[in-house]
Amino acid sequence: MPGPSKIQPKHWRDFYTAAFRSDGDVFIRLLQVSVAISLCISRLLEISQKRSSEREEIAVSLNDLKILGGLYRKYG
Repeated sequence: MPGPSKIQPKHWRDFYTAAFRSDGDVFIRLLQVSVAISLCISRLLEISQKRSSEREEIAVSLNDLKILGGLYRKYG
């Protein structure tokens, strides 16, 4: 059985951007936020534990996505 697929470096950013540009209904927007969060977390687990600019970018992105998801739930 093959292992989990690796996420290409910075590919998570495409999903992060898509979540912010979404203009569908609330369910679709929340789904995009969830997918982006999952990819950010997966990428964090793949890269080394050392501090890096990508790790910091992902951490900021996760915070943004949590806020965005909360706003969609509150106002959706």
